[in-house]
Amino acid sequence: MFDFKQLTREKIASLMDFSNLNPNSTEAEILKDCDVAIAYNFKGFHVNPIWIKTVADHLEGTGIETGIVISFPFGTNPTEVKVIEAKNAVTALNHRPGVIDMVSNVGKLRGGDYEYYKKDIEAIVKIAHDADIECKVILEVAFLSDEEIIKACQLSVEAGADWVKTSTGRHGGPTLQQVEIMRKNTPPSMKVKVAGTGSFFTPMVVLGCLFAGAERIGTRNAPMIVDELSEIIQNITSEE
Repeated sequence: MFDFKQLTREKIASLMDFSNLNPNSTEAEILKDCDVAIAYNFKGFHVNPIWIKTVADHLEGTGIETGIVISFPFGTNPTEVKVIEAKNAVTALNHRPGVIDMVSNVGKLRGGDYEYYKKDIEAIVKIAHDADIECKVILEVAFLSDEEIIKACQLSVEAGADWVKTSTGRHGGPTLQQVEIMRKNTPPSMKVKVAGTGSFFTPMVVLGCLFAGAERIGTRNAPMIVDELSEIIQNITSEE
């Protein structure tokens, strides 16, 4: 069982991937959010591919990961296009801290083309690992049955991915039951990230996800969650 007492303010921040994936964001807005990520010392800051070099430059020396999204938000690009996108991204990253969050091809999974689904993931995992960074696979669980989530997890493990991630946030977020299914159907070596609940990502939802087995939370609400959740836990523990 997850022990909430270990959730210091610093620990909570280290579990957060902050993000600005709005298509209309300007460079000034991206840099402003970089400074927020630095102030809180989040684990990562995720942006659209056009901003990878900008963010990696700004975060250099902080240890904060530049989060790279591949085939976002649909995952329906052919594998060879995803490969080009991923190679361009790691070139822009230029050996600085980073991580790839790739969107899997949900239609191929649901259609039973498991070989394509797995090889699609394998191709991006290889690029990530060749660059000495991790790769997360976004399953988009809002589209999937429980059995399909289990299969997606199994194929992600076989493809060598480091993480499975619930959602992009563009098509609906996960339930706690779906997070539990992901955790129960992956080995301890594979980590689980929860994202996609949007404005509904509250401190209590974060606690529920952690208890359900999540090891990373991706949300644009990260500053509010760190502030409020750390205060709540401090108040609880000080009363004991």
